[in-house]
Amino acid sequence: MLITKTVALYARVSTLDQSCDMQLEDLRRYAARFASSCEYVEVGVSGAQRRRPQLDALMRDAHKRLFDVVLVWKFDRFARSVKHLVDSLEEFRALGIDFHQLHGRHRYHHPERRTSVSHHGRGSAV
Repeated sequence: MLITKTVALYARVSTLDQSCDMQLEDLRRYAARFASSCEYVEVGVSGAQRRRPQLDALMRDAHKRLFDVVLVWKFDRFARSVKHLVDSLEEFRALGIDFHQLHGRHRYHHPERRTSVSHHGRGSAV
């Protein structure tokens, strides 16, 4: 069944000797059920940096409403701190954009479930 929404895929690895291939393979497989998709890929960029070229592009495009859903492999590929993750989820919620992860405790995360993210990340960086 085709979902009539556009999904934005975000993948990231921290070092240049790593690859996003595994993340992208899983994300693309899942995204095939959506009407369309776009990709934002960071290679050699630390998740501790709140400003990242592809993440910044994703956030700009979110404000333009170019997609309906953000899909990540795991929360920690998107943000390494709970604060950054929760701030971004709040921003997506305000824009009417859903946020999902493929792997982890909360497989499908909707922005309204803020408390579950805070609980999930308590005591450690996400």
